[in-house]
Amino acid sequence: MAADRPLVRVRNLQKHFDREDSILDRLLGDTTNPVRAVDGVSFDIREGETLGLVGESGCGKSTTGETLLRLLDPTGGKVEYDGEDLAEHEDLFSFRRRAGVVFQDPFSSLDPRMTVGASIRQPLDIHDWPWPHSDVDTSRPKGELRRERVADLMERVGLSADQLDRYPNEFSGGQRQRVGIARALALDPEFLVLDEPTSALDVSVQAQVLNLLEDLQDDFDLTYLFISHDLSVIRHICDRVAVMYLGEIVEVAPTEELFANPQHPYTEALLESVPRASTDERDRDIEPLTGDVPSPRNPPSGCRFRTRCPKVIPPADLELTQPQYRAVMDVRRRIENRDVSLDGLDSSGGDAVETLFDRLLEGVDLPASERPHLREAFEALVEGDFEAAAETLRERYASVCERRHPDGERAACHLDADDVRLDADGNGVWVGEELDAPVTDTDS
Repeated sequence: MAADRPLVRVRNLQKHFDREDSILDRLLGDTTNPVRAVDGVSFDIREGETLGLVGESGCGKSTTGETLLRLLDPTGGKVEYDGEDLAEHEDLFSFRRRAGVVFQDPFSSLDPRMTVGASIRQPLDIHDWPWPHSDVDTSRPKGELRRERVADLMERVGLSADQLDRYPNEFSGGQRQRVGIARALALDPEFLVLDEPTSALDVSVQAQVLNLLEDLQDDFDLTYLFISHDLSVIRHICDRVAVMYLGEIVEVAPTEELFANPQHPYTEALLESVPRASTDERDRDIEPLTGDVPSPRNPPSGCRFRTRCPKVIPPADLELTQPQYRAVMDVRRRIENRDVSLDGLDSSGGDAVETLFDRLLEGVDLPASERPHLREAFEALVEGDFEAAAETLRERYASVCERRHPDGERAACHLDADDVRLDADGNGVWVGEELDAPVTDTDS
C-alpha cells in the first residue's frame, strides 16, 4: 500500500432504507420518504490506527460499519479499500478475506446449533484455507491444519483449545465475545469493524476484552473501526474519533485533542455527559440536551443538530440572548408543527394575543424591540392561520444554521466559519452576506 494512502477511504457514503407505507402505495408506485440512516459520511482510516465512531443510539454508527463492509448495499457514495473501489468488485470474496467484523451481541452472533470450534472454522472452510503459498505446510491434510488453526485462535483470545467442541450456551458473555473475535481473526484479516464489542458485557469483563483487542492489534498488525457510544472506552483505545449525529459526521479529530478542545456543540454535550471521577467536579452543573432527536425520515435543514443546539446563531440584528432566542425558536417550531392550543381564545377580544404571550413565553423577558414581530405572528395565530404565523417568525428569526449546511475541515459547525463572530459570552453572531430565503424542514 502507498505510504500516503489510507487503508480505508469513505466518501459521501449513504444508506437509505425505503419502504412503501401501504399496499396502495406499492400498487400505485408512490415513493415514500426513506430513512436516511447514513447520509453523506466521509472519513479515512490509516493503516494500523483505530478510528472511533461515536454518537447516540440510532445515529447510524452500526449501519455505517455494515455498509462500509458491504454487508448492506450502499445507496450512494464510495468506499475504497487499499486504493480499490469496492463498488467495482462484482465478487467481494477476496475482500472478505481481508476485512472482518465483531458484532455487538455475543449471544446472538453465534449459531447455538454449532460448536464454537465449528463457528471459528467456518470461514476457513468457506475460503478453502490454507491457500497456495501460505506459510503453513500445505502437504498436510487441510482438516488437520484447520483444527490446529482453530485451537491456536482459541488459545490466542484467552480460551482453552479443549473448549472448541462446546456450544455457545456453555460460555459466559465475555467468553462468547472472545469466540467472536477468534472467528473474525480466522482468515488473518488486515481490517476489523468492531461494532460495540464491549457494550453487552459486564464492566469487569469489558477491560479484559479491550486489552485483548489492543494486544491483537499489535500482534496481527490490525486496523480498527471501533464503534461505540461509550466515550471512556473510545478515549482508551482510539487514535482518532469521528462524532456522528443523525446520519452525518459532525467532527473528526485526534482523540486527546477532541477531548481537550471539542469544536462542535454536539461533541461538547457528549463530553459533558460523561461522569467524572474527580471530587473537584461534584458540584458542576450539567446542562442536558433538550428536545428529541429528529426523525431520520425528515432531518432538519441546514445543520441537523440545530433543533437541540444551545449555540444556534441568530441573525445579526437581533437583540436576544441565547436563552431568549431559543425560547422564540421553540415557539416557532410549535407553531410550524401546529402544536399550539387555541382553546379559550376569543378572536374578537383584545387580550387573546396577550394570552398567547403568557402561554407560549411565560417567564421569558423579551426586549421591547421584538414584541411587535411576535405580536404580528400571534395575531395570525388567533385567526387560526398557522402558516402565516410561522412565516412571520421565519422571516425575522431564521438562522444561518437552518439555511445553510455547515462545512468544515474538523467540525461541521457554522461557529467555525469566517462569517460568524463570537460575542462576549461565546455565542455566534452572523456577520456575513445576506442569507438565502428562509426554509422549513420539509424543504430539506
